[in-house]
Amino acid sequence: MKARLLEWMACPWCGRSFQAEPFEGTLETDVVEGLLRCGCGRLFPIVRGIPRILPDAFALNPEFVRRYAQRLPASLPQPDVDVPYADAIRKTRDSFGYQWTVFSEMVVDFRENFLQYIAPVDASFFPGKRGIDIGCGFGRHIYNAERFGAEMVGVDNSEAIESTRVNTEGLPNVHLVQADIYHLPFKPGVFDFAYSIGVLHHLPEPEKAFQLVVRLVKPGGAVFIWVYSNSRRVLNAMLESARAVTTRSPKPLQQSVSFAAASIDYAGFILPYRLLMKLPLLGSLVRRLRVPRLEVYRAYPFQVVYADWFDRLAAPIRFYYDAEAMRGWLSRAELGHTVISPTGLFGWRAYGERL
Repeated sequence: MKARLLEWMACPWCGRSFQAEPFEGTLETDVVEGLLRCGCGRLFPIVRGIPRILPDAFALNPEFVRRYAQRLPASLPQPDVDVPYADAIRKTRDSFGYQWTVFSEMVVDFRENFLQYIAPVDASFFPGKRGIDIGCGFGRHIYNAERFGAEMVGVDNSEAIESTRVNTEGLPNVHLVQADIYHLPFKPGVFDFAYSIGVLHHLPEPEKAFQLVVRLVKPGGAVFIWVYSNSRRVLNAMLESARAVTTRSPKPLQQSVSFAAASIDYAGFILPYRLLMKLPLLGSLVRRLRVPRLEVYRAYPFQVVYADWFDRLAAPIRFYYDAEAMRGWLSRAELGHTVISPTGLFGWRAYGERL
C-alpha cells in the first residue's frame, strides 16, 4: 500500500482519515503488512499490501493475526454495525471469491472486451486521470485502464482481490482495497471517474450501490456501468428456473454443471460458428446472419465460456434492467451528459457526468 492511496481513503463508518502502522515495509515505499487505525477506534489489517476494510477482516485473515499477535490488541475491535442484507452479501462474496480464484488466469488481455463495455468512452479517455474499479474481480478491466494511462484503485469484497493482485503485479499505478461496496472507504469526490462492470446487478440494492459509487467522483467526473438486460425475457426466465436449483448447490457441483454446460456450448455452437466463419462461401453467409452471442464468444478460449457459465449458475443474485430503468438511475443520481446504449440483447451501458 502506497502513501498516496492512504490520502484518498476515509473510514466508511465515521468519515475520518486513517493512520497507517507498518509492520513490514514503509509508507515511503510500500506498506506490505500493517494496520490502519481510525480515530473512532476501528482497526483494519493491511495484508499483502492490500487494506482489508471489512467488519470481519481479522477473522478472514487468521494467518495475519497469528503472525502479528504480539503487535495486535488483545481484543481486536470490530465495527459494531448491522450490515443490511449481511447474509446475501456474504453469499455473493463467497461465490465470486470462489469463481475468480478458480478462473483467475488472464487467458487473453480483454482489451477489446473492456472497450466494448465502456463505450462511449475509449482508450483516449484515461491518460492522467485517477479512477476506481468497483468489483474488480480478477483484474481484467483494471489492467487495461492502467495500461491506457490512468492511476487506478480496484475494490472487491471477496478473495478475488488476490487474483487481481497477481494479475496486476508490476503495474505501478494500480492500488487495491478489499471492501464492501456499501461501505466504500474513500473520501467523496477524490476520483476523476468510476466504473462498475457486471457487478451492480448482483447486489441486494443495486441502485443504492450505484449512488454510493457516484459520490466518489468529483464534479465533472464520469461514471460508467454495465448491467444485465431484461430483453431476453424467455431465456432469462429459463435461466432463473435453473438457478433456483444451482444457486443452492455446493460449489463443486456448481462447477461441474458449469463445465458440462460450457462444453456443450463451446463444442456444439461456438467452435462450429468459428469454423464456419473461415469458410469462403459459408463464411460470408454466416457473417451476414451474425449471431450476436456467438460473435462475442468466438474470440475467446474455453476458459472464458466456462467462467461465464459458472457466473450464470452460481451467483446468488441477478437483476435485469431496461433502458427506462437506467434513465431513472442516472436522473436520480443527478448526472448530466448521459448516454445509455445496449450491448446486443445482453446488457446496458450507462454513462453520465457528475454536475
